[in-house]
Amino acid sequence: MSTRHVACVAEGEYVKHAATMLHSVLTHEGRGTVHVHYLHGSDLRRRDHDKLERWLERQGAAATFHRIPDERCDELPTEGFTGRATWYRIFLPELLPGVERVLFLDADIIACDALDELWETDLEGAYLAAVTNVLPPEYADRPAAMGLASPDEYFNAGVLLMNLELMRRDECTAKLRAFGVERAAELVLRDQDALNAVLAGRRRPLHPRWNAMNIFRLPEAAVVFGADAIAEARRDPALRHFEGPDDNKPWHPACTHDDRERYFAHRRRTPWPRVRLEGPRRVPRWSFRA
Repeated sequence: MSTRHVACVAEGEYVKHAATMLHSVLTHEGRGTVHVHYLHGSDLRRRDHDKLERWLERQGAAATFHRIPDERCDELPTEGFTGRATWYRIFLPELLPGVERVLFLDADIIACDALDELWETDLEGAYLAAVTNVLPPEYADRPAAMGLASPDEYFNAGVLLMNLELMRRDECTAKLRAFGVERAAELVLRDQDALNAVLAGRRRPLHPRWNAMNIFRLPEAAVVFGADAIAEARRDPALRHFEGPDDNKPWHPACTHDDRERYFAHRRRTPWPRVRLEGPRRVPRWSFRA
């Protein structure tokens, strides 16, 4: 089996969540088949770096840590909870010059099944493969604001199977960064808005089970994907994505998802097995709940 390249980004407390995600992926892959590309900035603590590197080696995975200079994100919108790190994924074509494709995964994801079918997705002529993002009402304007003809074209950036060879050829990193700088004031969902504006026209849609998001519980999801596909994604997710506000995260005390135990089961197998719940036990009324 050829090497499967997986990329992620996390700093601070999210290092622990990223390790949990990686354990779930490695559980479904053979030893020696995965090369992890860990993107980080200047804030990654040396002890976390070393602990994670040694642990990944014990799990049978190769690991490369890619430090992104702070100035690479100059003039990009980075204020708020996302910071600079959310932009690191746009640099993957340049960071991995010898790699044809990579699977980028957000830290708040748990792999629940083997990913063979996803790896084999045909990317001929496509920059990437991703799942359509059924947006809650407060973000319903994002597709049109990014120049997309239909909301169905807007994808979620938490799971991206990226055709790095084609993206390098078409200089997508430079185009993404330029768009982010030029339209900084308009980007509500930061890099996800930019990725859609620049790449959505050459995106291969994926079945929703490859990015089973909280927002699939919105009524609009059945219209976008069809009732059968949504039912399958809920019943048998391959990649469970706990996206959304804090109370959607399995480590948040107000989270009520039935499948949050998936997160705890894998977290117990990382170098950080003990979980200290993060956040208030009560959440504001405006928080979106799945």
